[in-house]
Amino acid sequence: MAFVHLHNHTDYSMLDGATRVSDMVKRAVDQKMPAVAITDHGYMYGVPDLDLECAKYNHQQADWQQWFHDKENYEKGRQIVEPDAEKEPVAHAQWEADVAAHEAGRDLDEVKPRPLVKPIFGCEAYFTPDDSLSRDHKPELYHMILLAKNQTGYVNLMQMMSDAAVRGWMKKPPPPREIVRAPPPGNNATAACVTGRNPRAR
Repeated sequence: MAFVHLHNHTDYSMLDGATRVSDMVKRAVDQKMPAVAITDHGYMYGVPDLDLECAKYNHQQADWQQWFHDKENYEKGRQIVEPDAEKEPVAHAQWEADVAAHEAGRDLDEVKPRPLVKPIFGCEAYFTPDDSLSRDHKPELYHMILLAKNQTGYVNLMQMMSDAAVRGWMKKPPPPREIVRAPPPGNNATAACVTGRNPRAR
């Protein structure tokens, strides 16, 4: 059974994380984990690094290289060469899928290979039950993990965290309390660490 860490801090989590994104992704690949998430505190600065690092490993795979080759040649109207099925079975299987999709008039994005390691974009958001966000006192703060499930979730998460950063207090950007009742579309939410609302409930 595959195991994936969904709560990770990188060196973008000031005073709480020291792991470089590149080291985190390499460790996940070495441990044959199918995915890795980053959930830095309050911000999503590490997302581009995570995406690029995962892509570096994914695009080295034979099926990805074949897919890129086939897609580029089809787009330029050139013939694609069939790889040797015995010497390059992975590339050949991808070639077959690409040819079948092309002949059926489908977009080759539909047969894109599965990634070796999938990046999961997330954030450990700050949550406060104080809707007023009054600046005359320090608000009651809790933590909550938000993970993007798809493109819609990623866009919604970025928008929400950007808005929270603008409205934030004490450099801790709390998103709207509505996420406690229902996470934004395309996102999953967890109770986070010991500073989550559920773990601290009496």
